[in-house]
Amino acid sequence: MDGESEYYLQKYIDKLFAKGLATSTIKTYRGVIEELLNNSETIFISKDAQMIFLEKQRKIVASRTLYKKVNILKNFFEYIIVEFELKFFNPFDSRKMKLPPEKNVKVLYQKEIEAIYNEFGNNINSLGLLFFDIFYSTGIRLSELVNLEILNVDLENHFILVCGKGNKERFVPYPETLDKHLFMYLKARKAIIEFFEQNHSYFFIDFNSGKQISNSFVYHQIVMIGNKIGRKLNPHLLRHSYATHMLENGCDLKYIQELLGHVSIQTTQRYTKVQIEQKKKTIKLFHPREQKLS
Repeated sequence: MDGESEYYLQKYIDKLFAKGLATSTIKTYRGVIEELLNNSETIFISKDAQMIFLEKQRKIVASRTLYKKVNILKNFFEYIIVEFELKFFNPFDSRKMKLPPEKNVKVLYQKEIEAIYNEFGNNINSLGLLFFDIFYSTGIRLSELVNLEILNVDLENHFILVCGKGNKERFVPYPETLDKHLFMYLKARKAIIEFFEQNHSYFFIDFNSGKQISNSFVYHQIVMIGNKIGRKLNPHLLRHSYATHMLENGCDLKYIQELLGHVSIQTTQRYTKVQIEQKKKTIKLFHPREQKLS
């Protein structure tokens, strides 16, 4: 990558930081752009260089990943062409790539969720169950749970203030059934914080150090619950289940969008497809005409 390309790339990265994008997202964008520019002697990407890049990518990444990479590159070139009045066409603007079909979203049936609560619900001291309960009761993301701050949990009014993608905040209510579990946790948290002489505001902590809990620890706790019941569980599966069950019980799609922190309603609409597929499976299992065919 030449000096001119480095300059434009850094200006674009600065722009992304100014827009408030997550550090992890910006890191991904930088990586994709560098992947292209490191194999070019100039910022003015030729048609041949573009085709060579795309052909190479098709061999090493899935079509959905390639689509995302092309979109990142398109936005990068669009920015520098307009911002710096460069006299060349966006090399990725004319690519007409169809978005691959959305992968099927996996969810738990409501009866499966109830079975988990029936088996583990009385274990009030289980940290894994607390995480499970929060994910299913609020639909928040793993990163949102890990970064939750104690002042953003309103125990009296039963809601949390979540900082989501792009540092966008939203209020998410939680059921009163979580109260007992949360109060027990906070009592233990206070003792651990004092013992390790920690001074931070993170709600969830590592009981072995008093420091902020890690993503991997929370993820592993959910996986362990799944192992006990013979199901592959993860935080995002519970988020999907939360949204689907809310929809099945009559919640407006627009409200679900707000609760999940989706920017676009199209992202939320995939849960209507999940709902339809779930109903098809139920009909196949229980409708007498379907049973005669099987």
